[in-house]
Amino acid sequence: MTGHSSWEEQRYLYPHDIRDKFPIWEREFSLQPFKYERSRLPFRMTNEERLWRKQWLQDQVLATDEPKNVPNLNKLHKNPVRYRWMVFWDSVFNRLRPVVGNTAASMLRQTVPKLLVIHLGVCSLLYMVLYHKQDWEKWGGIQVYGYKGANAAAVGPWKSLDSTDYVDRGFKARTSNRWSEHKY
Repeated sequence: MTGHSSWEEQRYLYPHDIRDKFPIWEREFSLQPFKYERSRLPFRMTNEERLWRKQWLQDQVLATDEPKNVPNLNKLHKNPVRYRWMVFWDSVFNRLRPVVGNTAASMLRQTVPKLLVIHLGVCSLLYMVLYHKQDWEKWGGIQVYGYKGANAAAVGPWKSLDSTDYVDRGFKARTSNRWSEHKY
């Protein structure tokens, strides 16, 4: 485009999308020449560009033997763990297909493995929270703040806390090394 054009022409000819503001390496890469109709206006395209667009459209027409069936294509495109996971669940639900029907088996095939993974994650998190609490003896764990309940009423606002009462993590309740040399 030579020279300057009005903002109305710019607005009409070029689509404004939020992705236009992305860095060049994050923008959508389109193979289609002159994707938007406004860029294919007669006064904007040269004959060479018209031939290029015509050739691209002809290339999109599928032949009679397309799409080609490539055996083990999903095995090539998935990592080994994901492929074995997929084969296992496919075999389970292919056996269920005559019993529950095609639609129900396909729906169950998509939902049951995902729900099991979510259930496993929730159970793992609960296990970590309940049985691997953070205390003074180990580095890891989850710090759990529990509900004070009836104890909150017994503690008056006048109780002053010592500096060693904060972030105790069970250190004062220890059973070993309780003599005065190990006091901090």
